[in-house]
Amino acid sequence: MQLHRLAVSAACALLAPVLAPPAPAAAQAREVVEVTADALNVRDAPSGAVLGQVARGQRFVAAESRGGWQRIDWAGRSAWVSAAYLGRAGGPAVLVTASALNVRSGPSTAHARLATVAAGQAYARLGATTGWVQVQLDRRAGWVSAAYVRDLSGGSAPSPAPAPPPAPAPRPGGWAGVHAGVTQDGVPIPRRGLSNGTLRAVFGVSVEPYGDLVTWGGASFVRGTSSWFGGPRDTGVTPTETGALTGERLRALNAPLAPSAADLAARPGDFYFVAMRFDYGPRGKAWWRNRPLLVVNPANGRAVVVRCVDWGPNTRTARVVDLSPQAMSDLGLRTDQPALVAFAAPGTRPGVVR
Repeated sequence: MQLHRLAVSAACALLAPVLAPPAPAAAQAREVVEVTADALNVRDAPSGAVLGQVARGQRFVAAESRGGWQRIDWAGRSAWVSAAYLGRAGGPAVLVTASALNVRSGPSTAHARLATVAAGQAYARLGATTGWVQVQLDRRAGWVSAAYVRDLSGGSAPSPAPAPPPAPAPRPGGWAGVHAGVTQDGVPIPRRGLSNGTLRAVFGVSVEPYGDLVTWGGASFVRGTSSWFGGPRDTGVTPTETGALTGERLRALNAPLAPSAADLAARPGDFYFVAMRFDYGPRGKAWWRNRPLLVVNPANGRAVVVRCVDWGPNTRTARVVDLSPQAMSDLGLRTDQPALVAFAAPGTRPGVVR
């Protein structure tokens, strides 16, 4: 026992209670962790007051642990979450190098400020565009200037994928009217670096390898290459093979291959459908079956809404999406050309977006 006053007698020292200091937080190397609960409370201290919540699949940088709790950087401050609902995720992260750095709702200073983060804080990187990096701020994603962060591996912030062509001005009632972001109900559009339990079960790959988060026309999309599937000419599937989500025979869809306007109006779901490597874990197959997606050709601005029918394509194709032959035709896409994918507003009817 250390005596802070030399005048304290030995007898008094023996009678005084000995208080152990609080257990220090266990230092650890920073690593990217992923939330495994549908909703996880974020607290100001271990077992402390609730500051807010984060959602399944969202990623944060863990810096230290203490008695079953993990410290993360969250919306510009230190916060704590239960380690029981976190999993190791890997993936990119950035370290803030400015003393005070604004996080904005989009990749420019014209967008609203969401929060301010400080030097030494670290955040999972979700994507990038020229001069800006998207990070997981709290339950929200935000954008920071790439000039004031560096990659946690030690280098500068990674260069983004080449930007897609500039978007034409959105037409009234066009794709901008149905665009609903890249996350719904806490579930993201599959993209590079995100954990995917279904992908792990099928191919043994735990993290989605393809698809870049980009901003196009002032909106967020996942960008990657595309191809087609389904319909009478899809000999890559057997005549009885069915879609993993809906159980429909794939070669019976998109028939005829040159539909009339009446066919498209009467049966739009038969002609506008999609396959992606969906993660069933957060909400299940039924959730994806009822979730329309928006697909845009960045080269010409054409857009369609499609329904989710199947799981794929195989990772060896390096593609992010397979579309119906009719959707590919209406978009003006050919195999391995890039497409942009986002959620469409719930209830949006499949078909061409006018």
